[in-house]
Amino acid sequence: MMESLLSKEHQDTSCILETLLVPLSFDPKKLESSSQLWSGYHPNINVLTTSFEDSTPTNITALVGDSAFLPCTVFHLGDRSVTWMRKRDLHILTAGIYTYSADERFMVLHPENSNDWTLHIKFATLRDSGVYECQVNSDPKISRTVFLNVIENQLDDPGPYGIAVTDTLPVVLIEGPQERHIQRGSILGITCVVRHAPQEAPENILWFHGALSIDYDSPRGGVSIQTEKSLTKTVSKLMLSAVDQSDTGEYSCSPTALEPAEITVHVQDGQIQQPVKQGLGFSKAPRCAASYSILLLLATLIQLYTSEWSLLD
Repeated sequence: MMESLLSKEHQDTSCILETLLVPLSFDPKKLESSSQLWSGYHPNINVLTTSFEDSTPTNITALVGDSAFLPCTVFHLGDRSVTWMRKRDLHILTAGIYTYSADERFMVLHPENSNDWTLHIKFATLRDSGVYECQVNSDPKISRTVFLNVIENQLDDPGPYGIAVTDTLPVVLIEGPQERHIQRGSILGITCVVRHAPQEAPENILWFHGALSIDYDSPRGGVSIQTEKSLTKTVSKLMLSAVDQSDTGEYSCSPTALEPAEITVHVQDGQIQQPVKQGLGFSKAPRCAASYSILLLLATLIQLYTSEWSLLD
């Protein structure tokens, strides 16, 4: 009777060990990303594959002296990184949010908690024309090529990324994405470009935050506005220092007698919790789940062996 009872207790212990340890067992050689580690904890979950947004343009045209924006949208990135490379000389320009080129004109635009990794090239030159590659260090590696064509100023030139080609002047646009995220305390810079026929530059370019006019003497303070005019282009740059939540909203530049261009700005508190990495990457949840499973296993073993020793006594 006693031997049968002890044998049953040992069988129960083995069963519990197998139940708890099987979900935690995985091949260390396959741990190439945290998403695979997650699938080790949860074998029944299908891990989403890293992929590109196919609808983003792959042919970009920019004017000499203007900014060029090369789009790259990546889904389910996890703990992998995005790299921009210039194919002409295989030079790495950016990796993650960092610039790896001595040429300070290159930088990556990655709004917090977004899937966008846009390569920004300031003051584009004819030599910048060519093929660029957006890469993700997945296994296998995936990449997406974007062709940039930098041209001389023309009256019927296209605008930067996101603006359609037009033969009608004037054209009013704001450079960059139409929606931006910026951290509280940072400097907000917005550039408005008006392309016009020679000698037809707008008299003024006014800036608005919602319905409120923005100027040097605005009650907000910390406002800078610079306007530059050339034969066929007028550029106005608005800068706001130390932005906070009250600066969130819609901004517009309104040239005299022309339709305004608009952009939406989101100011995020610098003290907010950092977002979980995109895709099925590491978060606190799987770490806590693993710790809980181990503690539960130890408590069960202690209870069973305590029971065994009591029976033996």
